Amino acid sequence: MADNGKPVRTIALLGRKPGMSFAQFDEYWREKHAPLAAQIPGVIRYVQRHVVPQGEDTEPDNEFGIDGLAVLDYASDEAMNAGWASEAGQRAMADVENFIGKHYVVVLEDHVVVDEER
Repeated sequence: MADNGKPVRTIALLGRKPGMSFAQFDEYWREKHAPLAAQIPGVIRYVQRHVVPQGEDTEPDNEFGIDGLAVLDYASDEAMNAGWASEAGQRAMADVENFIGKHYVVVLEDHVVVDEER
């Protein structure tokens, strides 16, 4: 990807590692991993989107095995690459094996259709 100086957004679809309960995954991601990811240089916004179990269930009811989404914004493609190559980026990446079983990361470009404060 060529660096055009524009902001970059990634979304990671996350599934917990085998043998870990949803509650354990949820807590680890919030309490242990988030502070590491927040230290990555070049990240200008980091949002965790946690799946919410419905009704009396304690586990998400979805066939995809996705327990959450991580949305990270960077000032540019160059900033994103430098951030993950940094010491803080490598620490955050090494921590992934502690709570994530499967994950898929995509780089996105926004095309705003509605942008209204509600």
